[in-house]
Amino acid sequence: MHVVINHWEKSNSPMHFKPCHEKDLAYCLNGGECFVIETLSGPHKHCKCREGYQGIRCDQFLPKTDSILSDPSKILQYSISF
Repeated sequence: MHVVINHWEKSNSPMHFKPCHEKDLAYCLNGGECFVIETLSGPHKHCKCREGYQGIRCDQFLPKTDSILSDPSKILQYSISF
């Protein structure tokens, strides 16, 4: 089971969302926040990734391209600087 959490407010989180145990805090990478979802089959660890990261454990860098694409002169500037 994989869960993707794009936006999560602690104050609005349901009771079945719990913080990870101290020993599991390093489960999420790149500053991701570890939490546990209690299900009928038992607890499952998941991550809330910081902006710029994705993946089950926040291990995949997601480059921001919108600022480059919104200004075409930046594309030309980068290609000339080689």
